[in-house]
Amino acid sequence: LDEPEQVWQRLRPAVTDPARVKRTDPGNPDVCNIYSLHKHFSRPETVEHVAVQCRSAGWGCIDCKRELADAIEERFAPMRAKAGELRADPERVHTILAGGSEKARVVAQATMAEVRDCMGFLLPKGVAAPK
Repeated sequence: LDEPEQVWQRLRPAVTDPARVKRTDPGNPDVCNIYSLHKHFSRPETVEHVAVQCRSAGWGCIDCKRELADAIEERFAPMRAKAGELRADPERVHTILAGGSEKARVVAQATMAEVRDCMGFLLPKGVAAPK
């Protein structure tokens, strides 16, 4: 849920290909943490472009990280928007949680009744034995 600038602040100092000392040094994306993240967050054509730029020293590592930051922003923007909606309506969140809690309670009671029956324990009043 970090804002794009926060994501960038985390990516900027991240370690890349340790053999790539200068921007003009060709890199090996297969040993780069940032490239591994590109495989999860970037589109396939971007992943390929990043690999080419790294191997040819066409980009510096900062350029690669900026491209990754953009991909992460694109991926998580809908989730951040939804989280913002939920933060703005806490009553809705409480209603959703209460409904889920009730559903879980029903399932848990049935499970515990089955466990007690299997263990030979008496069932609490009002709880029917499983069928």
